[in-house]
Amino acid sequence: MNRRMAALRSMALVSASTYVEYALGLFISVWIARALGPADFGRYAFTVWLCGWLMTCSNHALTTSSTKFIAEAYGAGSPDVASHISFRLARNQAWSCAVVIALFFLGVAIIRPQEWGSVMLPITVLVAIGVVAKSNYSLWVAISKGQEKFEPVSIATVISGVIMLALVVIASVLHAGLMAFVGIFTISCLTLNLINRMAYRRYCQPFGPGEVPPEMSRRLTRHLRLTAVLILLLALKSNTVEVFLLNTYANSTAVGFFAIAGTLTRGAVELFSVGLTSTLLPYMARAFGQSGQAQATRVLSEATRFYWATGLMIAGLGFVTTPSLVTLMYGNKYVAAIPAIEVTLVLAGLLLMTNSIAAFQVVTDRQGDRLRISGSALVINLILGFSLIPHFGLLGAVLCYAGTRLAELVICTIYIRRVASAGLPVALMARLFVVGLVATGAGWLVAEVTPGHLAFVTGGVVFTAVFLPASFFVRYWSEEDCRLMGMITDKLGPLGRVAKRVLGVLQGPVQRMAP
Repeated sequence: MNRRMAALRSMALVSASTYVEYALGLFISVWIARALGPADFGRYAFTVWLCGWLMTCSNHALTTSSTKFIAEAYGAGSPDVASHISFRLARNQAWSCAVVIALFFLGVAIIRPQEWGSVMLPITVLVAIGVVAKSNYSLWVAISKGQEKFEPVSIATVISGVIMLALVVIASVLHAGLMAFVGIFTISCLTLNLINRMAYRRYCQPFGPGEVPPEMSRRLTRHLRLTAVLILLLALKSNTVEVFLLNTYANSTAVGFFAIAGTLTRGAVELFSVGLTSTLLPYMARAFGQSGQAQATRVLSEATRFYWATGLMIAGLGFVTTPSLVTLMYGNKYVAAIPAIEVTLVLAGLLLMTNSIAAFQVVTDRQGDRLRISGSALVINLILGFSLIPHFGLLGAVLCYAGTRLAELVICTIYIRRVASAGLPVALMARLFVVGLVATGAGWLVAEVTPGHLAFVTGGVVFTAVFLPASFFVRYWSEEDCRLMGMITDKLGPLGRVAKRVLGVLQGPVQRMAP
């Protein structure tokens, strides 16, 4: 229970900062979309997507390997080894960034992207600076997570978000164009890096050169090689095919609509699950370092249950609230993006549980399985993308995304059941899925009959009012979960006392139905 409370504290810290970051990020995205219009916003979205892809190539396996092996070293009681691993991977990352940026400049000189027009050179420089800054930031965040220190990333994301919001408001008032907003994105990346480094020195252990034990060094090298290939595969299938083909065969407006779907989906996933996602890998790695695969499997089972409940809430609330919410935020110019947003939100929710499976495969050194899963998904993604997007545009991109993610879920589930079948509580998940369907239907009906743009409020309230109590009535939560919820409510003051009484009412039927 103490370990769960420690994990809960870290989740609360990361979640609180992420809620602020998400609120700021969503407001920034809406403001930029309204300021630029669908066409220029599509060009901006393409630029930000390219930055993200270059960041992934720059860091490839380094962030995942940092968190895993540093946490494992701390779990085994070897902080010196963790320090040496951090130094080694930081050095590798500097060389990796240099190679990626050199190839990027060469690629721009050859391809000369039409999206940037007459400002191609300054935007290229801004992209390069942003990529280097944020890639380095991501590595330092991974190192601090390996130490189970989440304060630096929380501080950096909130302060950087406030600065970027202020700059976006000023640029909008001055009617700035595409280049100005790309420049603001670059400033945000630099700010993240600087503030995170300052916070790291305050909260985390420094790292330096030294020897890594031969056995761990061999495992680290193998993990880096396999994970580097895996991360690049993931980068290719993470909307890369859809964005590239939309940009080639459709237009920048379609790219913008697909980007809005991705932004809202990513924001919803982070809003509901970032605490669990940020803390899962280091805690699972430490459990593996202490007790081996059996303990990691137990963590997998718990994480999967929480991910499934969270994912069903994302899917249901996304389907219920999207139409009126998008119209209210973005305006009628972006109504055509609503179907894409609904599909991506529902799928992202249903497939959220794959995060726990991926973490388990990383921790138990089953990167070969992840390679086969991602390789298969990429082949499916390419086939669907080239078959659908040139003919159907945005609709084809949505269908391609849906087909790829569903196929990946099936393949992923088959692989994990071979090595950790006890980690997937299938019966419990099936019961909660039925609850999710009922709650979504009720919320949708209420939203449909509610007039005005605030229909998403009534629909969301009804969904929540049905889903949360019913999750107790179908006995989805264990007694240990309920005790943990009680401990949480004890720390919330007057509001917590009310929540505890509600929790007691919900637990009553559960206890009476228990065998």
